[in-house]
Amino acid sequence: MDVQQLEEAWALRSSAREARLVAAPHVPAALSLLGIVRPGDRLVAFADDFADAFAHGFEGCDVVLVDPPSVAAFTAASEDFDASFDAEGPHLWWFVNSIGGFGLRVPDLRALGRAAREARALLVVDNTVASAFGCDPLRLGAVLSLEALDRVCAGDASRKLVAVSVARSQLKRHRVDAAAECAYTLLEGCGSSALDLSTEEADVLERGLSSFNTRMQAHFDRARALAEYLAANEMVRNVCYPGLSSHPDHAVATGILEHGFGPAVEFDLMNCTAGEFFSILPDEFRTSPAGGPITRLSAPRGKQGSTIRLFAGTDNPLVVASTLDNALRN
Repeated sequence: MDVQQLEEAWALRSSAREARLVAAPHVPAALSLLGIVRPGDRLVAFADDFADAFAHGFEGCDVVLVDPPSVAAFTAASEDFDASFDAEGPHLWWFVNSIGGFGLRVPDLRALGRAAREARALLVVDNTVASAFGCDPLRLGAVLSLEALDRVCAGDASRKLVAVSVARSQLKRHRVDAAAECAYTLLEGCGSSALDLSTEEADVLERGLSSFNTRMQAHFDRARALAEYLAANEMVRNVCYPGLSSHPDHAVATGILEHGFGPAVEFDLMNCTAGEFFSILPDEFRTSPAGGPITRLSAPRGKQGSTIRLFAGTDNPLVVASTLDNALRN
């Protein structure tokens, strides 16, 4: 497949009007590179993981970071801004993750989508963690859905790629969806050239798309098994996984997420720092490619903190649990 065919395949996969591939290290960088968020716009974002990227990546734009990712927080941060759905702007952007931030929050995308249109805001969703397999932001009210493709490429991509999908306009009471039309016009007019993909990169993407559903279901299933193991382990505390009834967004997640509750689990260590924990574990838990078959661990609050974020691979969860258990008891 060439780039155009891959973009068409992704648009079909994500139920989008159109899709575009961008080379970028993460979703906020891709959004910045597109150039559709312009000076004079306001960008309201829930972005625990990428606060610096928002603070420094949108020059001339009024960036407001909110927490929690609730309708009330986004509305309050937008009240004094006179937004327009006209292509000339100014535009009000709302940015959330389908799963993201410390504690793996799951915002109510349906409620945010409705509130965004009332505020004349354009809702953008980073769908990287949930993936197009696990969540359909465009159906839930987003006008743009962006997803880093590490997991789609099974960790085999030679560089970081992000897919950008724009919503179809739906007629409601004989009125055109102004938010979706605005997002489409901005994306069409951004002027970015087609991505130059090598044959190897195109092959990796094509293979990844063909096995996407099967692999993602495996990631989701293993994450659930590991979350249940960690929740029962006396050596850890505060296990955060949207599939557990103890998660603050569990009820929302059951209506937003599909095929499970994503591939990620967070937990806090009882008796050591993240850095000390990593020093006991095999290196592969830290050095394996993002999105690949090996379960990957990171320290979202730094190595001196106690929080661990786990992205389940397709490896045997019993072996992973045994390895974690040995490290926790060491």
